[in-house]
Amino acid sequence: MTMFKLFITSVLLLFCSALQANTVSQVNTTLKADTVTGEFKQYKQLAGFASPFVSSGVFSLNAKKLVWQVEQPVKSALIVENGQVLVENAKGEFVPQPGSEQFVGLLTDLLSVDMSALATRFSIKAQNNCLQLTPKEALLQQLFSHFTLCESDKTVHSIILYEHSGSKTTIEFSYPEQP
Repeated sequence: MTMFKLFITSVLLLFCSALQANTVSQVNTTLKADTVTGEFKQYKQLAGFASPFVSSGVFSLNAKKLVWQVEQPVKSALIVENGQVLVENAKGEFVPQPGSEQFVGLLTDLLSVDMSALATRFSIKAQNNCLQLTPKEALLQQLFSHFTLCESDKTVHSIILYEHSGSKTTIEFSYPEQP
């Protein structure tokens, strides 16, 4: 189930990267022409634990591929490409993640910033510079109560994934300055 949550986090990262542009046409142009790169710091706060587990790394996104690399505390990598999720194994090979294929449609909706399609999957509520996404689909509802996506200066600042167990994952993003 952890890899599924990592996959969902990656999908949300795609959505968040797309939110950096002001309009859908700008998003599509940005994703076709450019690669968005940045760093992330992830805090996993498990219910009942005083301190969160912290990991950090880098990501790269273009119209065809997302690369999500955890550098600390343990190196790992995930790639979303050609309608599948690939996870790096102990030999350094990228192998398909079974069961992730059913979420490729969600990925497409997020990449195209198709708010109509997203509205069929989520209840969407705007709050200041954040969007609260409440899952409508049964599988997502089983895992998460809701997500919060926040932006500042037209870039996504953070994503918070709230689980029914009381655990939550906060991912903070930073982007290199563009020349």
